[in-house]
Amino acid sequence: MIQNFWRNSEKSIGYPPKACNSNRERSERRVGVIAELSPQLVTFNGSSFDLPVLRYRAMVHGVAAPGLSARPYFNRYTDDAIDLCDVLSSFSFQGKATLHELCCVMGLPGKTDGMSGAEVEQYFRDGRIREIAEYCESGVVNTYRLWLRYELFRGRLSLADFQASDLNVVEFIQAQATRSAL
Repeated sequence: MIQNFWRNSEKSIGYPPKACNSNRERSERRVGVIAELSPQLVTFNGSSFDLPVLRYRAMVHGVAAPGLSARPYFNRYTDDAIDLCDVLSSFSFQGKATLHELCCVMGLPGKTDGMSGAEVEQYFRDGRIREIAEYCESGVVNTYRLWLRYELFRGRLSLADFQASDLNVVEFIQAQATRSAL
């Protein structure tokens, strides 16, 4: 299943983002996918940012989101929503490293062009949506690859499965880049 994730994600990864007419529709789409799939959520710093944003956006726009409460996604110490930043630091502020720092240590590409989350608002104001999408996408890919290493470390992936899954994502990204260049 892990190996096929990227091959089956083609419809949801890449610029331009899927068109939605409103913030409400975007919220409905996001929480709808979670309700449909009931996935394990894997984030980097998501317990303090991504998950609360999902919940607040749904509430602001009056969107029913029973899928967000179908699993204990908001419970910090479960495998239903793994926040790699928390888990890898043993839930200690002193042990935290950034996604970019961890990626550099592990030989992964890290964030694109030195952009940081602190700059996203200004990029948005400047209409630089493509750069924001690429920045977010690089975070997703790096988080996934870091998660693969974590699952290998935990013994939940064999070395062969880890290597196949990691190669799969690299090939997927290369294929996307080739399509974009055409």
